[in-house]
Amino acid sequence: PKIEYTKHTVAEMIDELDANALSAEDKYDGQYVEITGKLNVIDSDGKYISLRPGRSEFELTGVQCYLMTDEHEDKVKKLSIGDNVTVKGKITSVGEVIGYHLDIDSIE
Repeated sequence: PKIEYTKHTVAEMIDELDANALSAEDKYDGQYVEITGKLNVIDSDGKYISLRPGRSEFELTGVQCYLMTDEHEDKVKKLSIGDNVTVKGKITSVGEVIGYHLDIDSIE
């Protein structure tokens, strides 16, 4: 079956998490999403990137996105911190401190 991704912004997801972590966990955990946010972290080992809403330089919570293929790593090598990035994937965990974890299916 074809996977359908629900579009969200990282800002929207973080706002929902801040308002009610239990509700955000219920809504997003295990869901396939297409999200857009500002690239905040590129892991030097090529394991993950992190997206933030991009409203402030002091944001702590975001979406940690795990690179699943060499193709993902090659795409990330061409990006820079601060770039707007859209990823599609599955949310694998949600928490008020850690934010969201996502396994990447594709990066744009």
